[in-house]
Amino acid sequence: MYVCSERVSKMEKESTLPQTVIAVVGDTGSGKSSLLNALLEHGNILPTSGMRACTAVVVRVSSNESSDNFEADVEFLAEKEWMDELQVLLKELTGRTGKVRTQQPDPDTEAAVAWNKIRAVYGPFSADVTLEKFRHQRAVTRMLGKTKHIALRSVTI
Repeated sequence: MYVCSERVSKMEKESTLPQTVIAVVGDTGSGKSSLLNALLEHGNILPTSGMRACTAVVVRVSSNESSDNFEADVEFLAEKEWMDELQVLLKELTGRTGKVRTQQPDPDTEAAVAWNKIRAVYGPFSADVTLEKFRHQRAVTRMLGKTKHIALRSVTI
């Protein structure tokens, strides 16, 4: 009997369940992060805001089986990827006059998505902003193409 229970114990340790992936998709600001926070055991893991986009990128959440820490690997886009994306966003916000819209557009438009993404990364911006001006904001561009690992014992909001 001892040999049998030892074998079962060994099999349990060696077996792994397949990973299950669940995608939560929706418009910017529709409450995806709030929904995930409600489902997670530890409260507000993902940032939320009623005023601006907080997680306007792909976020992968999984349990940490190796420690009690809350850990995150933040992978930043490569510079070319971000500049290409930013160029599309700025085009969406540029009016016939050549000036970039600085006020929040109608929330049901692509311009609103573009405005929210730019505001989430750069904060308020002026109508004469250009791709080159954004390119020189080192607080953002210095992180492009990098991965930042964060580990904390607890999460406080």
